[in-house]
Amino acid sequence: MLRLPALLLLFLSALLLPLFHSSTGVINVYYNGTVTAYLYNVSSINLIGTNVTCIKVEGAKYIVQGNTLIIQGKSAIITYRTTLPKGVIETEQPENLTVNILIPAGSSITYLYPQPSSFTVVGSLYNITFENTSKVTVLYTYYSQTNLRTSSFFSPEFFILLIVLSDSSLLFFFLYYIRRNKRTKEEEEIQIGLDERDKVVLDAIKKSGGTSTLSELVKQTNLPKTTVYRRLKRLITIGYVEEVREKGKVRYVLKKDYVEK
Repeated sequence: MLRLPALLLLFLSALLLPLFHSSTGVINVYYNGTVTAYLYNVSSINLIGTNVTCIKVEGAKYIVQGNTLIIQGKSAIITYRTTLPKGVIETEQPENLTVNILIPAGSSITYLYPQPSSFTVVGSLYNITFENTSKVTVLYTYYSQTNLRTSSFFSPEFFILLIVLSDSSLLFFFLYYIRRNKRTKEEEEIQIGLDERDKVVLDAIKKSGGTSTLSELVKQTNLPKTTVYRRLKRLITIGYVEEVREKGKVRYVLKKDYVEK
């Protein structure tokens, strides 16, 4: 007949034996594609997402068959990188585990399956915990602060509102500034006076009887066509040459000659 202490020890062993042989595991899935898993007595897990890279397993050997990572050991710590669809995190495992889904705080969650066991905020992340489950699906939308600022202050509606609310006096000042700036540039050009190329073009017009075309001036001056054209426009602006159109042709007429100093 067994004594009482021996019976008590046998009873406790019967209670604790299933605990030591049961499997446990926690998988953390981050929105940016980082996955970590802490497993005990779990023989395999399904890899989450696509394009899985940087697999690292500590405490056990492993092999990968398709989308399944087979663990050859009692316990293992697993990390890897994966590609997740935008706003979608889902996983289906061979056995029930604890799954933590971590997404940016401030996200708008549109769908959860199954009902989570807890919901906490860890730093700048929402931690959604699902216990004793093999399948988890989370759908969410996240708008960064940068996107919010951009959409708020640089949208087409913002510029339309700005135009509508603009004071007419500001518009008048802006137009006056442009006109004044243009006139100042013209005055500066007049004050600068004629350079050698201006005089070459004027001399060529004078030698042609006081009137000439662009092509004739190019031949006479041996200057590039663009240079002659710019000089003519400048001479028109400061009053030395007049542009005359006759029967579809443009001629440049000498209005006044320059005086050598």
